[in-house]
Amino acid sequence: MAWAGLVQGSREHPSSAFRVSRRLLRLGSGLVLFTYITMHFTSHALGLVSLAVADRALALAVAVWHSVPGSVALYGAAAVHVALAFQAVYERRTLRMPPLQALRIAMGFGMPLLVIGHVVATRMAADLYGLAPTYSRIVWALWLSNGEGRQLALLAPGWIHGCLGLELAFGRRAAWQRLRPACFGLAVLLPVLAGLGFLAMGRELAALAPDPMAQLPMSPAGLAQAVAIGRLRDHLLATYLALVAGVFVAREVRAQVERRRHLLLTIRYPKRRVVVPRGWTVLEASRSFGIPHLSQCGGRARCSTCRVRVVGGTAECPLPTPEERQTLDRIGAAADVRLACQLRPQGDIAVEPLLDAGVVDGLVDDSPQAVVEREVAILRVKVVAWNPAAQAHPSAHDIVYALNQFLASVGHVLDSGGGSHARYDGDGASAVFGMAKDVPTACRQALSAATGLGEVLDQLNGRLEGEVGLNAAFVIAVHTGVVVIGPVGHGRAVAPAAVGEAVFAARALCEQAAAAEKRFAISRAAMAAAGGPDDGIDWRRVEVCASRPPIEAMFDDQVRAG
Repeated sequence: MAWAGLVQGSREHPSSAFRVSRRLLRLGSGLVLFTYITMHFTSHALGLVSLAVADRALALAVAVWHSVPGSVALYGAAAVHVALAFQAVYERRTLRMPPLQALRIAMGFGMPLLVIGHVVATRMAADLYGLAPTYSRIVWALWLSNGEGRQLALLAPGWIHGCLGLELAFGRRAAWQRLRPACFGLAVLLPVLAGLGFLAMGRELAALAPDPMAQLPMSPAGLAQAVAIGRLRDHLLATYLALVAGVFVAREVRAQVERRRHLLLTIRYPKRRVVVPRGWTVLEASRSFGIPHLSQCGGRARCSTCRVRVVGGTAECPLPTPEERQTLDRIGAAADVRLACQLRPQGDIAVEPLLDAGVVDGLVDDSPQAVVEREVAILRVKVVAWNPAAQAHPSAHDIVYALNQFLASVGHVLDSGGGSHARYDGDGASAVFGMAKDVPTACRQALSAATGLGEVLDQLNGRLEGEVGLNAAFVIAVHTGVVVIGPVGHGRAVAPAAVGEAVFAARALCEQAAAAEKRFAISRAAMAAAGGPDDGIDWRRVEVCASRPPIEAMFDDQVRAG
C-alpha cells in the first residue's frame, strides 16, 4: 500500500460572486509595488557584474514601467495603496497594536519617501528635461552629492513593509510555508546585493571619471534643472507629509467631537465592562483596555481567532462586511458569532470571546507562530484490544506496563521516521508528517513508518506474550489533508497538537479498520497523492461526519508498497 495525498474539497468555500474588496485592492496594489521594488533591487544587484549589465536591466525595467500599461499599473497601485493606508489609519480608534504590525505600518508610510524622490529623479526628469534614466547619470549624481548612503537607507522601508505584507497575506498557506526558507533568504540577500551593486557602480564610475568621453553619459543635470527637480521633489514630499499629518489630525478632531457629544457605548465582557467611542471594533476595545484577545492575522478578517459570541445587543451590530462574511462562512460560524476585528457596534453590546488568550500559555495576541495551518500526512495507530495469551491472567498493572512498552515502540518509529507533533493517549498515538516537506514526501515517510511500525509491534507482541501474557490487537491508518497545529492544553500541560478534519478522518479510518478486522487503512486521496495504484483496489466509503462528504479508503492486513 502507498500512502500520501491531499483532501482539499472539504475546506473550499467559493464565493458566489467575485467582489473587489478592500483586502483584494490592498493585496493587488501591494503586489504591483513589491514587483516594482524587486525589479529595481535586481537591477542594482547586477551592478556587481558590471555597470553595463545593470544599465541593460534598468532599461528593461524602464520599458516596462514607462509604458502606458506599466504607468497606469504602477501609479494606480501607489495611489490605491496609499489611500487605503490612510483610510485604515483613520478608521483605527486606537494606535495600540502588536509591535510587528506597528513596524509594518511605519515602514509602509516610509516607503513613499523613497518612491517620490526616485520617480522625480528618473521619470519626471526624463519627461520634463530629457535626462536619460540610466545608472551612469543617477548613481554618479548621488555619488558626487554623497547621497548614496541616504539612498541605500531609504530602500529598507518599502522592502520590509512588502515582506511583512506577504507574510501576513500568505503565511498560513501551505505553499508559502514550504517556500518560506527560500523567501526569507531572498528577503535578506537581495537588499544586501542591491546595496553592494550600487556601491560597485559608484566605484566603477569614479574610475571612469578622468576620461572625458566616459563623462558624457555621466553628465548630471544642469544647475537650473537640478534646482527645479529638487523643488519638485520637495513639494511632492511636503504634500505627502501634509496628507499623513492630516490623517492624524482628522483622527484627533473626530475623537474630540465624540467626547463632546458623548458618543460612547459600553462593551460587556464576561468579567469586565469597558466604555469606548462609537466606531471602535471590539478587538480595539480589548487591546486598549488590556483584555487578552487572540488575533493572529493583524485584524484583517482572515484567521477568525478573534471571534466572539454576541450575547447581548445584537440589534446594535451592523451586518458583516463581505470579508467578515466569507471568513465566518468558512468556519461555519453560528448566527451570533462575529469577528472582533470587524465588529463595530453602534450601541451597548455584550460579547464572549470564543478563543480566550488568557487561558492558554504561549498563545499571545497576534503571535503568528502560535498556530500553523498546513497540508500534512497523518498517521494514527490505535490499540483495539489487549488479548491475553492462553491461561494468562494479566492484571491492570500488566496492561499499564504493556501500554508503555507499546507507546515507547511507536514513539521510536515515529521519531526516526520523520514524524512530529506526536500525540499519545490511552489507546494509541497520532503523528504529523510533512512540517518541513512537501505532501508526497510526507506521505512516503508515513508509509515507511507504517510498514516499520507493523513489524516493530509484531516483535513487541511476541515479547509481551512471554513477559506478561498479553498481545495488542492494533490498527494503523494514514490520511492526508489540512490541519491546524498549535498549543493545546492548560497550564503546564500545554503541548502542540494537530486539529482538523484530516485528524478526524484518520480516527474514522482506524475505527473502520477495526470493525473490518484489518490492520491497515489508507485513504484514496493519500494513495493518489503518493502516485500509488488506483485500479483493482476495493475502495470503501467511510463516513467522517454527517456534515462532510465521505472519503474513500482501502483496508488490508499488510502495507504493500507501490
